[in-house]
Amino acid sequence: MGKKQWAVIFSIAVMAVFFITGAGHAAGGTWRIGTIYPLTGPLSKNGVKNFDGVKIATQMINDAGGVLGKKVVLVSADAPNPQAAASEANRLITNEKVTCIIGTQASSLSLAATVVAEKNKVFYIETEGVSGLITARGFKYLFRTTFSSGMMSAQMVDYIAKVVAPKMGKKPYDLKIAVIHEDGGFGTAISKGLKARAEGLKLNIVSDLSYSAKATDLSGLVLKLKQVKPDIVLAVQYINDAILFHRQAKELRLKSIIMGTTAGQGNPDFVKALGKDADGVIAFGIPSEFSIKNLSSQPKTDAAEFVKRYKDSHNGAYPSPTSFVGFAGAWILYKFILPRAKSLDPEKLREAALSLDVPKGQGVLNWGIKFAGPGAKNAGQNLRASAGINQWQKGKLRLIWPKEVATADLIVKVK
Repeated sequence: MGKKQWAVIFSIAVMAVFFITGAGHAAGGTWRIGTIYPLTGPLSKNGVKNFDGVKIATQMINDAGGVLGKKVVLVSADAPNPQAAASEANRLITNEKVTCIIGTQASSLSLAATVVAEKNKVFYIETEGVSGLITARGFKYLFRTTFSSGMMSAQMVDYIAKVVAPKMGKKPYDLKIAVIHEDGGFGTAISKGLKARAEGLKLNIVSDLSYSAKATDLSGLVLKLKQVKPDIVLAVQYINDAILFHRQAKELRLKSIIMGTTAGQGNPDFVKALGKDADGVIAFGIPSEFSIKNLSSQPKTDAAEFVKRYKDSHNGAYPSPTSFVGFAGAWILYKFILPRAKSLDPEKLREAALSLDVPKGQGVLNWGIKFAGPGAKNAGQNLRASAGINQWQKGKLRLIWPKEVATADLIVKVK
């Protein structure tokens, strides 16, 4: 082989090394993060909205220079059901080699996907699934940025003591409170949390009644409530039984303030069925809307930019709460966890998350950031997140708490 041929071969080899090194540097110059959301199927309406929040957070951080100078690249997966959630988690981890995942919006999907992530020691941010079971399993690499169902239960009772009772002109312990709930897993779990919190605050629970969500007549339950004359009824219901209960409560003239959850009283079908009779009813859980005008400086700046970008990409529509909490989950990872970890090593991400101690008002959406540590009964839960409290007012479900992001004030009509 002549000198010229050797020279050509040498040149090609040098260029090959250059391109291989350059490609490796480019891959090493990004943060590859997996996402799992229901983008198709029955859960997709909220799944897409939640993922929209994550995508806009990613655009914002990248336009600001990325995290530690490196851009974030999302490796996305569609999970319309729990089986797909587990399968896609495995694909992202095994084939795509991701070590950090953001998801999942729905509790059933989260429970499936996070098992796979934990088994493979992959860091997982849950942005919206609220089931208490998610953080009750003692997982090491799972962190939920939003509130849990247990936190919602406590907040319901605290709100009665701190806000509703004074509005009624009464002391909290003078109120008579009744609890009613469907007898499935949802109703039973939430009602236990309500009663435990009420007992801790020494509030007066005068009745605790359960029933089947499939019941076609709840008049007997209403009559039992009328006998004890509660000031407040805490109702843990789905939409059909919530509508039935409220109709029969009106027919039988039950005079109590009724406070339910977004699974029942907060459902849009509730006001469609009851019309003006829905006014004044309170629903705890997922916020119905967000106002950002009363947030503190940096959270307000971040949220305002998010709102602007969302409107620009959604024909002027204001972001829904599920988009806000999707944004919040990703923003906590990008602005608070990843800069501390300086790596996508799950151990370093985990250590960074557990080291956070961000006070209320300084995080996102007025939330602080403090994750429950190993050994806690809700390990990985953001203890400073907050559920929303909503109230039907003139046919619209308004957010009345937390006050920093509320769009209206509580209206109480003493009956």
